[in-house]
Amino acid sequence: MVEKKFAGISLLIIFIYALVISLSENIFFLLACAVLPVLLFFWKKPEGLGALKKINLVNLFMIVTLALTWPNFWEGLIRGLIIAFRVNMVYIVFAALILPQGAAGIYKGLKFLKAPEKIIILILLTMRGIYILNERLDSALISARLRAPGLKGLAKFKVFAYITASILLQGSEKSERVMTAITCRGGFEGFNVEA
Repeated sequence: MVEKKFAGISLLIIFIYALVISLSENIFFLLACAVLPVLLFFWKKPEGLGALKKINLVNLFMIVTLALTWPNFWEGLIRGLIIAFRVNMVYIVFAALILPQGAAGIYKGLKFLKAPEKIIILILLTMRGIYILNERLDSALISARLRAPGLKGLAKFKVFAYITASILLQGSEKSERVMTAITCRGGFEGFNVEA
């Protein structure tokens, strides 16, 4: 029961924290909210820097896209940096409080918070899908590095784009099959035992 309560309170804290960070317009407030979680996270998990590097690669793409598509380049750049900062803050707190609990802890926490069963199932399926996509991407990138170790420049980006697109298409097909399986078993309401 204590573990269930801790998981539920952790989920509630991360949800409130993410909401406050997302809705706040005061940059000094954001900086104040960022200091303690960042220090705690890197004190507890110094290896978490690797995941932050990956997240910030995606953030870099988002910042460049916003800067180039925003009516004013500098305004778009600043918006992109603020969004990237918020994403880092939310990830750090999420990684410190939620990820160590795993899928079972998240399930217990959502049950403790009395979340609807559909949301619980969707969150768990989403987490499972993310892990599967991550494993496929890692293995495909390793395979590409082994087959073409001398790739550089534009060719390297093209290979990465092709691999990413292929994995996203495979993930989409897998999601459709999972949804079909859920529907065949009676949907989110439970198993269909009449057939």
